[in-house]
Amino acid sequence: MYYRLKPGYVLRGWEKMPWALVHRPENYVQVLKQEEFQTLLFCDGVTDSGVEYLSDVMRTLLYKYEKEGIIEKTADRLPLKEDQFYQYFHNRYVNYIFWSVTGRCNFRCRHCYMNAPKGMLGELSNEEAICLIGQMAQCGVLRVDITGGEPFVRSDFWQLIDCILHHKMVIGRVYTNGWFLNEKVLDEFEKRGMKPEFSISFDGIGWHDWMRGVPGAEDAAINALMRCKERGFPTSVEMCIHKGNWKVLRETVNRMASLGVSEMKCAGVVDTELWEKYGEGNSLNFKEYMDTAIAYIPHFYEDGMPIDLQIGGAVHLYKGSARYKLAADRYGGSEKCKNQYLCGSARYACYITPEGRLLPCLPMTACKEQGLFPAIREQGLREGLSDSFYMRIVDSRVKDLLEVNSKCAACGFKYRCGGGCRASALVREGSLMGCDPEMCAFYEGGYENRIRKTVDYAIERYCISQKEIS
Repeated sequence: MYYRLKPGYVLRGWEKMPWALVHRPENYVQVLKQEEFQTLLFCDGVTDSGVEYLSDVMRTLLYKYEKEGIIEKTADRLPLKEDQFYQYFHNRYVNYIFWSVTGRCNFRCRHCYMNAPKGMLGELSNEEAICLIGQMAQCGVLRVDITGGEPFVRSDFWQLIDCILHHKMVIGRVYTNGWFLNEKVLDEFEKRGMKPEFSISFDGIGWHDWMRGVPGAEDAAINALMRCKERGFPTSVEMCIHKGNWKVLRETVNRMASLGVSEMKCAGVVDTELWEKYGEGNSLNFKEYMDTAIAYIPHFYEDGMPIDLQIGGAVHLYKGSARYKLAADRYGGSEKCKNQYLCGSARYACYITPEGRLLPCLPMTACKEQGLFPAIREQGLREGLSDSFYMRIVDSRVKDLLEVNSKCAACGFKYRCGGGCRASALVREGSLMGCDPEMCAFYEGGYENRIRKTVDYAIERYCISQKEIS
C-alpha cells in the first residue's frame, strides 16, 4: 500500500519558512511543522506505507491527511507529478508581488505617483518582462497582482498573463481605471479559467472626471463595475478624498455597494508634485481628513453597513457587522513591540516598479530615494529578495528605529504606533527612519479615542444589537 499527495498539492519551502503545503490552482499556502512535512514527504506514491520507521504520530497524521483529502492510498506504485515534489527556494517567502507592468496611462490624474501621462517610469521591454516572470517562478512566487499606469495599454498584456499562468502563478487582482474593461477583456479572462478581482479607482460621484483628467472617466468606471457584477467578477474600489469630494463620500459608498463592490478603500491624497500643481487647493490636512472620517462614520451604520470600508489611517468597518478595527491597532503598548517588524505588510508582499525596481510598497514610488533599492535588471529578483537594501528595510524592527530616531524613542506612544508607516516617513520627512507625521498627529490629537467613541456610539444608536447583525 502506498500514499501519495493528491493532484493539486505540492510541497515547497523558502528561507525562514522551509516547510509548506501549497494547494493548486488557488495557491493557498499551509505552513507545516517539521513532523507534518516529513509525513507528507513520505507520500510520494512509491514508498511502502508499511515500513517500520513510521512513528505513531506520522501514522496519525496520515489518517488525518487522508480524511482531509490531501493524500490518497494506492495499491500500486504511482509516482507524483514532477511539480509536486519538494522544491526549496533560496530567498524569503513573499505572499504576492504587486507589479506595475507599465508606467503609461490613458488618464491624466492630478495626483499620479509616477506622472503616468508622460510615462516617466517607462516599462520593461517584452523580453525583460518575460524574464522577470521567469525569475518570479524561480523564487517560488505564487501570486501576482497587476497594476500600472494602466495595465491594459500594454500591447503584450495577454502574453504576460499567459506567461504568469504557465508558471502556475495566480493573478489575484488587476488594478485598472476601467476604461478598457469591456466584454472582450472579461471574455479573455474567462477563456483562461480566471475571475480575478478588479480594483477600480473611483473618486466620488460627480468628481471622478475632474480627478482623473478625462471626460467620461466616471461613466466608464461605473459601466465597468456594472459589467463585472453581471459577469460575476469580484470588484473593489479606491477613493482619494479631498476638499472637493468629501461631501459626496456617503453617496459614493452607497452607490458602490449597489454595484456589488466588495470592499472600498478611502485615503487622503498624497501631496505628489502633480497634486501640488493641479490640485487647485483641494488638499486636506490631517485634521481635516480625520474630521471628515469621523463625521461620516455614523452614516455608515445608519445606512445599514453596506460594504467593507477601510478609511485609511482611521478605521476598518465591516459589511453587516458591528466588528471594527482601528488602523492604529498595530502593537499592544508594551515593550514587546520592539522586536516586531516595522512593516508587517512588507514582510509578505513587495512592489515592482514599471522600470523593474524592487520596493516595499507602491507609495514609495513618490520618494526621491528609489535609487537605493535594487534594480532587477542589474541585481536579479532572487538577490533582491535575499541580500539588498530592500531586505534591510523589510527586516528592520521597531527597536532599530528607536535606536536612531530620538524623537520616536522619547515619545510616550512609541509602543502603540511602533514608528508608523515607513512610506509616509520617507515621502513626507525624507527619511526611512524618520517620523511618520500623520501617526504623530493621530495619537497627539487623541483620534484613537475619538474614533472608538464615534463607532461605539453609532453602533449603539443604529444597531439593535451586535448579536442580530453579526
